[in-house]
Amino acid sequence: MKQAFEQAKNLIDRSANILLTMHERMDGDDGGALLAMGQQLEQMGKSVTYSIKKGVPPNLSFLPGANKIVDDIDYQNFSAKGGSASGGDFDLLIIFGCSEIERTGSLKIENLKLKIINIDHHPDNTGFGHVNVVDPKKSSVAELVYDFFLFNHWPITKDIATCLLTGIITDTGGFMHSNTQSSTLKAAAELTRKGAQTHKIIKQTYKNKSPLTLKAWGKAMENSYYDEKNKIIYSVMTDKDLAEFTSLPQAAFEGFVETLNTMPEAKFAMFLRQDGGIIKGSLRSDTFKNIDVSKIAHIFGGGGHKLASGFSVSGKLMKDELGKWKVV
Repeated sequence: MKQAFEQAKNLIDRSANILLTMHERMDGDDGGALLAMGQQLEQMGKSVTYSIKKGVPPNLSFLPGANKIVDDIDYQNFSAKGGSASGGDFDLLIIFGCSEIERTGSLKIENLKLKIINIDHHPDNTGFGHVNVVDPKKSSVAELVYDFFLFNHWPITKDIATCLLTGIITDTGGFMHSNTQSSTLKAAAELTRKGAQTHKIIKQTYKNKSPLTLKAWGKAMENSYYDEKNKIIYSVMTDKDLAEFTSLPQAAFEGFVETLNTMPEAKFAMFLRQDGGIIKGSLRSDTFKNIDVSKIAHIFGGGGHKLASGFSVSGKLMKDELGKWKVV
């Protein structure tokens, strides 16, 4: 990582107006890493724009700097320097947690002609950046960014520590997932020493579910099925199911597939949820179950980690005349 860290730092030092983004639908890991980096860049005197498609979910609005995040960049900002194709006033793009640039969900960002720092820990990352800070051995993007802070001897404030520890906690399932390593715990301990409060982060990210969200979880549990032959537990939420719960937050089902995966007999868990004309799929397994769910996700054009992956496909979930699920 030393060479990648050096190259990334050189690009940052030469840049004045930096755009930060990640995959659409902000999560605690990539979002926390992005906000931590942004705060440091601002302390260095950089102009920073934070753009995340579909914004900030309610359970992450407590993160320092979350109020600065915009849904997408505005073309009007680029009129002075030749439009979006030239990148306008931006001179650097940093992308967090995307295996490929298309995962940002923004054609405007994809079309920017900028130097790119690609920061990720997914093993299927395509290396699309001019500098690729990619380490699949790390528990989270937040832990990787923490290492970048240490490499540069950057100070870690209480707010930065809160953002980074949120990323580590959410991507390790509160240190319960197998991606938790000694380096992860060491980083978490140091971030706690810097002022981040584990109990408050867990309360905000895991223990703040509204009655409506709990009812939606109840419906998803009711819609759970166990395939005894193939040892798969899965749940399906259709448009009709979701119509029962108006104003349900986008992040309402965060952690649900992990709960399904606690069934010891199942080799892996899958949660399918309708989102307009798109079906979102989440897959989880455990080390002792000996299943690589990323291979399943790749079949549907998705990706991720061996034990935690996801995919999106166009279509609608419906049952056929035999009661089996199909995509139409």
